Amino acid sequence: MKKSKIQVIRFIVQIFFMISMILALTPGYGMVGKWLFITILFIGVFFCGWVCPFGSIQDWLNKSAQKLHFPQYQIPVKFQKYLQLLRYFIYVLGTLGISYAVINARSSFNHKLFTNSLTLGAGIFLAIFLLASLFIKRPFCNYFCAKGASYGILSVLRIFGIKRDKDKCIHCKLCNKNCPMNIQVESTDFVRHPNCINCMTCVSVCPKKCIKYKLK
Repeated sequence: MKKSKIQVIRFIVQIFFMISMILALTPGYGMVGKWLFITILFIGVFFCGWVCPFGSIQDWLNKSAQKLHFPQYQIPVKFQKYLQLLRYFIYVLGTLGISYAVINARSSFNHKLFTNSLTLGAGIFLAIFLLASLFIKRPFCNYFCAKGASYGILSVLRIFGIKRDKDKCIHCKLCNKNCPMNIQVESTDFVRHPNCINCMTCVSVCPKKCIKYKLK
């Protein structure tokens, strides 16, 4: 399948921030992350889908695995709706001062791996999540990322987001199948789901072009 223009642009942006993180360039991903946090109330979460290097590496590993015909698994909706709450539980633990650093693969990859400060325990969990991403889209982002949870909580109030034209929709469910955050886009008119990362995958795969990013 030919990549849409928006996905080509997204890939270039992801590459830029991956290189920025590895080479410690400024303005880097950290600065942009803070800036994006301010905008979440209006446009939703772009940081996770476009900027975060650990999110990007999970995307790339999964897409590579698909090309190599690795089996792919999607958590059934009846389980997904409960499992996705896990990252919010981890977020609450963090606000209470309870450390979860050893399982925080995002921090291990984005902040420790390339500075030689990665511990053995954190390295093991990082390897587990990277391996899991070969078979499941964004396993860490979906169920364990406390930072993504903090962004997601604010994003439910956004006024710009993914909007589906129900009159044009043919209910092929390609949007559901391809969503890396396992969101049921086909069953909603405007996505306010806190796990939405605005990756625009649903926009790109829709055969009827009835899914767009726009004002509510």
